[in-house]
Amino acid sequence: MILKYLLITFAGFLGSYHCIGMCGFIPPLIVHKSWLLGNILYSAGRIFTYSFLGFIAGYIGMFFHSFQFQMFQKGLSIFLGLMMIFFGLQITGNIKEKGVIGLDLIFSTIAEILSKFRQNPFFLGMFNGFLPCPLVYAFLMQAVFERDPLKGAVVMFFFGIGTVPAMFFASKLFKILSPKFRKYLSSSAGIIVILLGVYMLLRGLGIGHHH
Repeated sequence: MILKYLLITFAGFLGSYHCIGMCGFIPPLIVHKSWLLGNILYSAGRIFTYSFLGFIAGYIGMFFHSFQFQMFQKGLSIFLGLMMIFFGLQITGNIKEKGVIGLDLIFSTIAEILSKFRQNPFFLGMFNGFLPCPLVYAFLMQAVFERDPLKGAVVMFFFGIGTVPAMFFASKLFKILSPKFRKYLSSSAGIIVILLGVYMLLRGLGIGHHH
């Protein structure tokens, strides 16, 4: 159990370099008398949102698990596994993330809203947590698979902890790390996501798991 959470934290750490390109513009928006406290509050806000989403995802998993249809439960496990593999392949770059019509307008609107709350880092972090990201989606699938609201929240909490270092020094790391090395770190996180997805898939197929 501890190993699983450590793996999730590690995946969050590696994968967060994939997210710097999209969310890296937010930390520099922070206006606070203390750079350290401002960034701590910002990360706390993100982790709060991730944990909240994990709680909801775990509740959804528990709701579906309450159905006494074994085939349905297996089907759900297979679906979650396939989705994690899909998001993992997106993170590794094997599947391109397709653009959504109007997404640029949405992000510019979000950026404008966020700029109005520059003096509230926790609020900035909360908003950041809701931004679309395949890595977040992948671990929400894991949270659903937990079939328990609290366990789902814990999964996303540890995922959030893993993303702290990269987002803490987003502006500096973006300049220091080469695009090639950032891609390498992201690919490593994608591989972990894929492996977790394969595990779910095998459970759904009844391979290597005994009740």
